[in-house]
Amino acid sequence: MNKKFELVAQSEVLPPLRRDLRQILTQIGWNKKTTAEILLAVDEALTNVIRHAYQGTFGKMTVQIEDAPERTEIILEDQGKKFDPTKAPLPELPRQKPGGLGIHFIMTIMDQVFYDENYKEGNRLHLIKLKSKI
Repeated sequence: MNKKFELVAQSEVLPPLRRDLRQILTQIGWNKKTTAEILLAVDEALTNVIRHAYQGTFGKMTVQIEDAPERTEIILEDQGKKFDPTKAPLPELPRQKPGGLGIHFIMTIMDQVFYDENYKEGNRLHLIKLKSKI
C-alpha cells in the first residue's frame, strides 16, 4: 500500500492526517500501541516542520506512506528551512523546561530515521518501522 498526502503547513491539518494514517497503519497490521507510537513520531516531525522550517509562514508538506513486506516507511517532505534532525544533540534528561523532546521521541520510536541531505527542495525525512517487530 502506498499513499501520499499533500498538506499545508498548519497544525489544523494534523488531526485529520492522524485519523487517516491510523486507519492505514491498522490495515497494514500494526497493533494499537505501535500505531500510536508511529503517529506520535509523525506528529512530532510535522510539528517541527510547521514551527521551525516554516516559522509560521505559508508552506507545503508531503507525507508519503510506503508499505513493504519487511517495513513501513513514512517519507516527510517540505520546502522550509533546512534542518537535519538526525544530527541534533540528545536532550538532557530530566528536562528543566517543557518541550524539546520531539526529535528524541522520533529517534526512539522509529527503527530507522534518515535525512536525505541531497534533497534540493528543502527537507526529506524517512521514518522506518521494521515489521520484524510486529
